[in-house]
This record gives sequence, C-alpha cells and structure tokens, in this order.
Amino acid sequence: MELAIRPPLWARVCVVLFLPVWCWFFFTSDHEGGAGVLGYGIALVAIVFIARLVFLSVVGTADGRLTVRNHWSTRTFAVHEIDDVVIDRAGGRGGNGWAVFLCLHDGSRHRLDVTEVPFRQMFGRGLERDTESVRAWVRDTR
Repeated sequence: MELAIRPPLWARVCVVLFLPVWCWFFFTSDHEGGAGVLGYGIALVAIVFIARLVFLSVVGTADGRLTVRNHWSTRTFAVHEIDDVVIDRAGGRGGNGWAVFLCLHDGSRHRLDVTEVPFRQMFGRGLERDTESVRAWVRDTR
C-alpha cells in the first residue's frame, strides 16, 4: 500500500504563483530607506519558508518507508519504527493548532507538519482522516 498526504492543490498553486510575484516586488523595490542586512535576511528566510510549503508531505511506499518532509527537515522512517499515530497539540501546551504525530519505538514523537490545522481542516482533509490514512498504511505495510 502507498500513502501520499500533501497540501491541497489550490494551496500549492497559490505558493507557486505568490513566490515569483513577491520576489519580484522585493528585488525591484526601492531599498534606499534601507531595510539593512537584517531585513534582507528575514526576507530570504521568509522566501525559503514559503517555498518549502510546496514540498510538505508524508509519503509511504509499499516497501515500508515513510518519508516526512516538514518545514525544516526531511526524515525517513521504517515501518517497524512506528508504534502509533496520534493527534496532539502542535507546539506543545502553548501551541496554536493541532497536528498528527508519529509515536516511535524509541519513545520519541515526530510531527507531520503537512497535517497541521486549523488551516488544513478548514480547507480539505481533517486530522482524523489523515491519522487513519497513516495508521492504515502502517497496518497494511507490516
């Protein structure tokens, strides 16, 4: 069984359209008041972060590998490393949303950024559906 959870198509299209326009405005605008090095650095991090949104995903293959592409990292897990799949608060107790987490055999947890809500739940799949999809992949791949 294969698994693929990605941002909705409309969100990926918006990012692809938004980035070139935003970059064009940034690089062609008059910088004489000076945003300075800090301003350019923040803009560069924002561009990279927004571009990375297109690639957020959870992809499970039939041979038992689950690749999780989050905002700042990519990790691949073997199916035998995964004990459970749960819904929990994104960002801990003070977090501002919910996400699906992998509970790993070593006792650690790994968040699936592509599932973070409220954004995703309002405009597409819900957390329960994403959780059940990953659980079914784990169950059917073992």
